[in-house]
Amino acid sequence: MRDVDNDAAREFRDLLDDQTFVFAPGIYHALDGRLAEMAGHDAIYMSGYSTVLGQFGFPDLEMVTMTEMVENAKRIVEASTLPVVADADTGYGGVHNVRRAVREYEKAGVAAVHIEDQTSPKRCGHIAGKQIVSRDEAEARFSAAVDAKQDEDTVIIARTDAYGSANGDWDEHLARGRLYADAGVDLVWPEMPDPSRQDAVNYAETIHETHPDLDLAFNYSSSFAWSEEDDPLTFEELGNMGYKYIFITLFGLHSGAHAVYEDFKHLAQDDEQAQFDLEGRYLGHETESHHELSFVPRFQDIEAQFDPEAADRQAASAGFTEEGESVLSSETGDDD
Repeated sequence: MRDVDNDAAREFRDLLDDQTFVFAPGIYHALDGRLAEMAGHDAIYMSGYSTVLGQFGFPDLEMVTMTEMVENAKRIVEASTLPVVADADTGYGGVHNVRRAVREYEKAGVAAVHIEDQTSPKRCGHIAGKQIVSRDEAEARFSAAVDAKQDEDTVIIARTDAYGSANGDWDEHLARGRLYADAGVDLVWPEMPDPSRQDAVNYAETIHETHPDLDLAFNYSSSFAWSEEDDPLTFEELGNMGYKYIFITLFGLHSGAHAVYEDFKHLAQDDEQAQFDLEGRYLGHETESHHELSFVPRFQDIEAQFDPEAADRQAASAGFTEEGESVLSSETGDDD
């Protein structure tokens, strides 16, 4: 046990209490965490699928270890001041592994973790072949996770994949939600196999008959074509149903992959014109300067504080300073 003071978890809990819903975009690396904060989001979701695809190029089939996932979470936590919710898959083994996973994520500084009831190796909820563990094993898994917390404010989210799994159904989906709530988890995430409005409504209404104060989580999944639904669910509607935490698992990855692919294709076809066109989009934009995104002025000030010659070197050499241009041209370079 460590004496962990989880300020991020308290902030996340306050958001859940104060708002109709808390939304977090799915990301997989530190810079996207910083960009999410700059853009005004309330929280960040370290998506498991995004991490294994974006960092390793793998499918979401539990091919990445707990330590690799925690290390990525640590980098994201350090890059932003927003509370981070992290994917902890199945807990990576038996109850001892589950307990260790919770504590390692806490030490990394995350506000919340979610653990699911699939067999191991698990898979993305929208890849065929899902199977859930027995109720007894699942109850042990989530009870162990709740008991392992080193700070009572750390948020534990229980995900059930019963609906759409090889050995589950709708009734089991509801029963698992109640079971996990009784085990002491903070939120229940019922993973849905499609973007059905009626399923989301029915689940919230039915489970709240027995657990009226239970907060739910909702995956506004990137596997679904929400824009093609006749009447797609809105975040506001979901929040009013009790889905207090809403997230889009692969939003950052889809956004980034689409933009990078299109620009790389343009670059392969049109050479330097692609760079000119890219500059037309980012010059003057909040993301214009990679130096500012990485807080170069702050690090230059620290360097000058401890190295007496650093300030002189910075003044005597070409390059970005806090007072200088974010992106240099030959004219600005000559003036320097």
